[in-house]
Parts: sequence; C-alpha cells; structure tokens
Amino acid sequence: MEMSRNKKIILAVIVILIAFLTFFGIQVAGQKLAVKEGLNYLQEKEYEKAHSSFEKAEKKHTLFLSKSDIRYYEGECLMYLERFDEAADVYGHIFDTRAIALKGFALQRNGDLKGAKKAFEEAIKKDAKDGVGYYYLYAYYVDKKAYNKALNVLDEAKGNGVKNMKQEIDFARIVVYEKMLKYDRALDAAKEYVDAYPDDENGKQELAFLETR
Repeated sequence: MEMSRNKKIILAVIVILIAFLTFFGIQVAGQKLAVKEGLNYLQEKEYEKAHSSFEKAEKKHTLFLSKSDIRYYEGECLMYLERFDEAADVYGHIFDTRAIALKGFALQRNGDLKGAKKAFEEAIKKDAKDGVGYYYLYAYYVDKKAYNKALNVLDEAKGNGVKNMKQEIDFARIVVYEKMLKYDRALDAAKEYVDAYPDDENGKQELAFLETR
C-alpha cells in the first residue's frame, strides 16, 4: 500500500516535470522565433514591427535565461521611433554600464538633462575603466557647449585608464579642441591620435585638414 502510494507520488512528480519542461521548451522556442523575426524587421528598418517582435520575445516565460540582449534590441527600436521615455525605461531594466549610459542618452533626447547627466555619472561610477559613460558625458557637455568640462571628462577617462572606447575618447579630444577653435591643440591631438591609430582613415583626414589651418 505504502509502495503504491510512493509510486503515485513519483509518477505525479515526473508528469509535472515533463509538463514544465515542455512548457519551458515551447517558451524558449517561441522567444527565439520572435527574436529572429524582430532582427529581420530591424534590418529592414521596420522599427515598429521589430519592437513588437522583441516585446513579444521578452514576455516569454524563460525563467533564468537572460533577456538583456532582447531589451537592448527593444531600446534600439524605441530610440529609432523617438519614443525616448520608453527607451529609457527599457534600458533601466538592464544593469550593466552600457545600458545605464544608453538610458542617460534616451533621457537626454527626451529633454531630461539632469537625469541624463546623473545616468552618465552613474555609469562611470559603476565601472571607471569602461569608456562608455565618459564618452556620453563628454558628448553631453559638448552639446551644452561646455567644452572645458568635456575636456575634464576626457582627462578623467585617460587618467583612469579606460579599456574600451579608448579610441573614440582619444578622437573626441580633437573634436573638442576644434569646437573651441584651438586648432594648434587640435593638431597636436590629431598627431598623437594618428601615431596611436595609424590605420584609422578618419584620423588621417582630420590631421590633413588641421595641417591646412
């Protein structure tokens, strides 16, 4: 009697487990299909359809599987659609440095400059060696024509030894000096840049331009 009862319990557990795994498998397969569909729409620049596909993919019940990539695609679509407040909300559900900076950029595009600056600074604080927060904060100050503050951000990035986006940050120094009409300083920065990145065509063109000033 006891044995029969245990068998029934074990059988019930197995049935539930099979049902769960089947449901989970269907959800994962559906998510992959929706992502593939979204990527096709994104490539075709049909951003509304792409966003709907990614949103559908994100809502699938896939438990412990990360949805960060899907949310990045969602955010990208919303930025193209100029639905900046929604994009900021989506990026706010991703917790890496890049997402925090992108949230700040979405807020900036939506007119929330205070919130944008706070997000850029938060990204830098989260990882002082990740260049993305510095880069967006530099661009934020350039947009406000606060060029000295932009240079300070670039100096801070250099001082902290950023590992990624270093090339973009080095090029940004040329841009700031040009904005300040300090062409001699821009020329020096361009020479340093080309020495560091001799294969970069943008750097070569910028150097050639500045040498004619």
